[in-house]
Amino acid sequence: MDRASTGRSERGAALVEMALVAPLLLLLLFGIVEFGFVFKDRLTISHATNAAARTGSTTGTDPAADFLILGAVEAGLTGAVDLATIDHVDIYKANPDGSKSGSYNRYFVDTSSACGWNPCPDPSTGSPVYGNPSNWGDPAGRDVVLDSDGLDTLGIEIQYTHTWLTGILGFGPATWVEQAEVRLEPDVFGP
Repeated sequence: MDRASTGRSERGAALVEMALVAPLLLLLLFGIVEFGFVFKDRLTISHATNAAARTGSTTGTDPAADFLILGAVEAGLTGAVDLATIDHVDIYKANPDGSKSGSYNRYFVDTSSACGWNPCPDPSTGSPVYGNPSNWGDPAGRDVVLDSDGLDTLGIEIQYTHTWLTGILGFGPATWVEQAEVRLEPDVFGP
């Protein structure tokens, strides 16, 4: 009789221990899942930012430069990150230290637009609109001539909002920024 009560007592103790440990294990599991998605999104958007900067570096003064840069952003996110998480994309002239200058073109995702961006910098529309506030304006004004004043440095900034998957950790939506800077390639064959 004594052994039977000891067995029940040990089962009861195991149940109490499991009730104490299970919430911590679930919290740890959900934390791993949440931060895994954060890193996936961040790496994907960072890759898209770098790809867009490389595209901008080679397109230079092409009238479609901003449109091609935005296309590289879209291509970098396809299948991995929803385009709706993007708050805006800035294409800017970087300062010598790599920081963002006051000259930039800002674009917003707009699925109702023909080109998918607002404003639409697609020159095939006949009247492209370069950014908002469009301080850097038309790509034709970018310096790609290798001379004494140097070349422009192009920067890409993507601001995005991450919404937590489970919400179990109590975090609200987080807004982050990814940036990349690259020197515009010189126009070695002349304008």
